[in-house]
Amino acid sequence: MTLNASHFVANFEPKRDAYGFTVRPQHLHRYREYSTIYKEEEEERFHKWNCFLQQQTESTVSPENVKTVKPEVTEQQIKPIQQLTAEGDASGGVESVPDILEETDAEKEVPAIIPKESSEVHKWVPVRPSLCHIEDMMSSRAKKGKSMIDELITTDHNHLPSIMEESHSGEELEQAHEEEHYDSKRDASPDAPKERGASINGVCTEPLFPWKELEFLVHGGVPRDLRGEVWQAFVGVRTRRVERYYQDLLAPETDAGKDRDGDKSQSLEDRKGPNENSVHVPESLRKQIEKDLTRTFPGHPALNENGRNSLRRLLLAYARHNPSVGYCQAMNFFAGLLLLMMPEENAFWTLVGIIDDYFDGYYSQEMIECQVDQLLFEELMRERFPKLVNHLDYLGVQVTWISGPWFLSIFVNMLPWESVLRVWDVLLFEGNRVMLFRTALALMELYGPVIVTTKDAADAISLLQSLAGSTFDSSQLVLTACMGFLSVTEDRLQGLREKHRPAVLAAVEERSKGARVWKDPKGLATKLYSFKHKPESLIKDPRVEEASGDKLIGGDVSHSESHATTDLNELLDGLNIDSEVDSLPDLQEQVVWMKVELCRLLEEKRTAILRAEELETALMEMVKQDNRRQLSARVEQLEREVADLQQALSDKTEQENAMIQVLMRVEQEQKVTEDARILAEQDAAAQRYAVEVLQEKHNKALASIAEMEKRVVMAESMLEATLQYESGQVKALASPGSVRPDSPRDMPRRTGLLPFGLGWRDRNKDA
Repeated sequence: MTLNASHFVANFEPKRDAYGFTVRPQHLHRYREYSTIYKEEEEERFHKWNCFLQQQTESTVSPENVKTVKPEVTEQQIKPIQQLTAEGDASGGVESVPDILEETDAEKEVPAIIPKESSEVHKWVPVRPSLCHIEDMMSSRAKKGKSMIDELITTDHNHLPSIMEESHSGEELEQAHEEEHYDSKRDASPDAPKERGASINGVCTEPLFPWKELEFLVHGGVPRDLRGEVWQAFVGVRTRRVERYYQDLLAPETDAGKDRDGDKSQSLEDRKGPNENSVHVPESLRKQIEKDLTRTFPGHPALNENGRNSLRRLLLAYARHNPSVGYCQAMNFFAGLLLLMMPEENAFWTLVGIIDDYFDGYYSQEMIECQVDQLLFEELMRERFPKLVNHLDYLGVQVTWISGPWFLSIFVNMLPWESVLRVWDVLLFEGNRVMLFRTALALMELYGPVIVTTKDAADAISLLQSLAGSTFDSSQLVLTACMGFLSVTEDRLQGLREKHRPAVLAAVEERSKGARVWKDPKGLATKLYSFKHKPESLIKDPRVEEASGDKLIGGDVSHSESHATTDLNELLDGLNIDSEVDSLPDLQEQVVWMKVELCRLLEEKRTAILRAEELETALMEMVKQDNRRQLSARVEQLEREVADLQQALSDKTEQENAMIQVLMRVEQEQKVTEDARILAEQDAAAQRYAVEVLQEKHNKALASIAEMEKRVVMAESMLEATLQYESGQVKALASPGSVRPDSPRDMPRRTGLLPFGLGWRDRNKDA
C-alpha cells in the first residue's frame, strides 16, 4: 500500500527555522514553543548591542565622521530569503537570512550585515565602522597567522607567487586604493586609539574599553544581523587578509575553466601559465568536495547554484592555502555556515582563522590536537562526573565516541542552530577552545542523570544524541557552560595538553613506524600508502601507466577523459597483485598492508559517523512506510489504553457523583439539626427568662406578705391596747364597795374584735 503523493509531500514538507535550516519533524513542536522566546531574546540583545555600539561610535569617531557614515549605513537593507533565492549569490558570498519578524523601527537604525546591492561583484566587504574598535582590539591574535602567510608567500616558491609580482587590473587597483584610503582615514581619526595597552589572553586591551560589558553581551548572544561582522572582528579578518591572496588561490580554477571553454585538444605543456607552481589539489579531494557540496545544508534557500559555486571555490582555496590539512569532512559545514553570514572572501579568511589558529592541529592528517583534547575531556569527565563515566565504562561506551563528533564538528548538526551559533559566539570571542570543553561538560551535566538510567550502549549513545539535538534552550546551555565550569580555563587546559601530548605523539610514532620499512618500491603496501597519503606522487610503474593512461608532468596529474586511476579499487585493478604478493619477502609487508587497510576502514567509519546526522531525516522518511504496520499496532494499543482510561474515568465519575449525593444528604441533615439546636437554645433562653420573672414576682410576693404581717401585728397590738384601756375605764366607773371583784375564774374570756383569731400567725411563727 502506497501513500498518495500529495499526502506524502504535505506530511514531509520541510519546516525551516529563522536561519533557513530544516527543523527535524520530531523537534518541530519543541521548536515552535521556543520560537517566541527566540524572538524576544533577539529583540532584547538587538537593543543592548545597538546601545553598546552607539556608545563606542560616539567615543571613537568624531561628529563629522558620524554624519558622513550614518547615511551610508542606513541605506543598507536586508533582502528577504525569497529574493535571495531568486537572485542568487551575485557576489560569491551568501548573505545572512533575516529574522522572520517584521523589521521594527529600532532595527532600521542598526546597520545590516549585507552590503547594499550593486551590479559589481564584491569579493571583500569591510565591517561597519562601529565594530572597528573591537576589530582593532582583537587584531593582535591574528598577527601570527598573517606573518605565517606572508612567510609562505615570500619564501616558498613552490606555492603561490608573491603578491607583489602579480599585475592588478584597473578595477582591482581602484578597489584596493579605496580600501587603503578607508583604512588610512580611519586610522587618522583624532579619536582613534594610537597606543595599545597590555596584552590579555592574546588581545590588546585599552584601559577604557568595556571588556566586561562586551563579554556580558557575547554571553547573551550576538544579534542575527550583526553576527557575521562580529565574528569577523573577533577572528581579526582585516588583519589576516593579504591583498590578492584569495584571488591567486582561485587563479588555477579560473584558468582551468578558460581552458575547458577553449581548445580541448591543446596539450598540457601549451597550457602552462604563471600559476604552474601553485599548490595542486588532489583529484580525490576534489571528488570528495563535489560529493559534500550537495550534502551541505540540502534544500537551504541561500545555497542555490551560485551559493554552491561559492562554497566550492572557498573549499578549494583553503585546500591550496593549507596543503597539510587540505580538506576533510565537516569543513564544508563550517564554510557553508560562514557563507551564510558574510561575503565569500571574508568567509575564507574567517575559515583560515578558525582552522589555522583556533583549531590548529585538529584537522591535520594525524589529528594530534584532537586526540589530545579527547584525553583532556575524558580526564575532566572523570573528575567532574565519576558516576556517569563509570556507568559508560560499564556499558562499554568510550567518552571519545560521544565527544569526538562534538569537537570535530564544533557542535554543527549536533545541537539546534540557535544553540550552535550561541556557542560559536563565545568560542570566537574567547579565541581558544575552552568553550568547546565547557559546552560538552554542560551537556553532560544537563543529560547525565538520564544517561545513567540506560541499560545498553546503543541506547545511551542514541539517547544522548537525541537529547543534545533537542537542546533548544540556548540561554540555559550557554549560562551553564560559562558559569558552571569556571574552573576549566585555558591555562589549565594547556597544562593538561602538555601532560597528554607526549603519549599521543608516541602512539602516532608507533603507528608510523611501519612506514620506515617500506623500502621496496614495488611492494603493494608501499603503493597503498602512497595512494592514501600522496595520491599525486604515485610510483611510476610502466604497467600502471600502461593500464591507466595517465601522465605525470611537473608533479601534477593530467585529467584525461577517464578518471580510472583516481579510485583505489581501479588502482588495485591496474596492479598485478598476484605477482606482487608472490614476491613478498616475508609476512612483514602483509602486516603493514593490513594496517593500512585498517586505517582506511577506520577513516571510512569516521566519515560514516559524520554523515549519519545528515541522513537521519531522509532515513526517517524512507522507513516511514515500512513502519506503518507497527505504527498501526501501536495506535490500536494506545486506543485500547484510551478506552480503559475512559472507562476508569467514568467509574470514578460515578463514584464521585454518589459521594456528592451522600455529602448533600449529610449536609441537609446537618442543617436540620443545626436549626433544631438553634430553636432549642431559643426555648431554653425563653424558659430561663420566665423563671427569672417568676422568681422576681415570688420575691415581691414574699416581701409584701412580710409587710402585711408587720401591719397585722401592729394592728393587733393597737387593738389590745385599746381593749385594755376600755376595760380600765369600765372598772373605774364601777363602785369599788358594791361591786365585788370577781375571781379570775369567773371572769369571761374576752375575744378580740375580729371574728377570727390570730392563731394562723402563731402557726406560721411555729412553722
